Amino acid sequence: MPKTRQSILKVILVNLFILALMALALAFFGEIALRSFIPSADHSGMVRLTSTPITYEMIPNLDIVREGVQIRTNSEGFRDNDFTGEPKPGQFVIAVLGDSFTFGQGVPQTETFPAVLQKLLNEADNTDRFRVWNLGVSGYNTEQEAYQLEHFVLDRKPNWVVVGYNINDIEPIGVDPSLVKKEEKSEQSIWGRIIRYIQYDLLITQFVKQRIGNLIRLFDPHWYASAYVQDTVNQYLAPDGPWHNQVSMLLKKMNAECESKGIGFTVALLPAMLDFQNYPFKRANDSILAFCKKNHIDCIDILAYFKNKKFMNFWVSSMDPHPNAEAQEIFAKALADHFWNEALTH
Repeated sequence: MPKTRQSILKVILVNLFILALMALALAFFGEIALRSFIPSADHSGMVRLTSTPITYEMIPNLDIVREGVQIRTNSEGFRDNDFTGEPKPGQFVIAVLGDSFTFGQGVPQTETFPAVLQKLLNEADNTDRFRVWNLGVSGYNTEQEAYQLEHFVLDRKPNWVVVGYNINDIEPIGVDPSLVKKEEKSEQSIWGRIIRYIQYDLLITQFVKQRIGNLIRLFDPHWYASAYVQDTVNQYLAPDGPWHNQVSMLLKKMNAECESKGIGFTVALLPAMLDFQNYPFKRANDSILAFCKKNHIDCIDILAYFKNKKFMNFWVSSMDPHPNAEAQEIFAKALADHFWNEALTH
């Protein structure tokens, strides 16, 4: 009898070992497959440190490929054609500030929403008088955008300023990850680095986590694995949080600065590409909208334009939830409608 139990245990252990090897092999080949079809997220060589409060900025006159798309910057370090001084007579210039959503991470230059907005406005007007500047820089928050407005935009006298507001713009200024020194990364213990690599660098880990999350949300639409969502919402709702104490005041100041110079100002709430029907940041959105309404700041919530749409259809890739070209076009159409129906008629 003991021998039989030992034989059964041995068979179980052997099968478990085989299953483990199969799982490792599947993960290994899955990782290779994902890396073959998904562009690298390497953004090195795009930004440089600066001594100003914005911490870092785009490098001027770039011509490189990142995430499978061409990145070209002008002589002032923005993903656009050169800005030629003050607007020409009759020209209507819209300067768009923002982060990676505005910059157009993973999207061709001509398909970013500022570029599409320029095209739509000119087509609707049957002219070429509209010029939309893309001043988006990946990772920027409202504080950095406020600095850009004061030290770069206002002197160039555009007719309008749009802030492409992302829900994570409430986060403090940080250094672009591509600028972090190797020695700083190596300060972690060996196990810490291994765990971090598995969690954040392996594509197969991200792929599996996302699919498990999607499966769970079929039964519980409000479920999200990370506390990040709730923590972010709380920062908007807390009376002593960063939204009420700092970020909202920056938007109010930016609006006042533009108003004092006769420049229009609009806050465009760009939704995260997450469940649009059960949008996890809706309470934060509502807080932003209420503030703008109370302080007479022109604001458009673009989430409404994604109603009844499947959020994953708008990802740059299955690993990158940044808005793809189709989402960028929806952003542009929403803003074009807003300008014709609201902003330009008041």
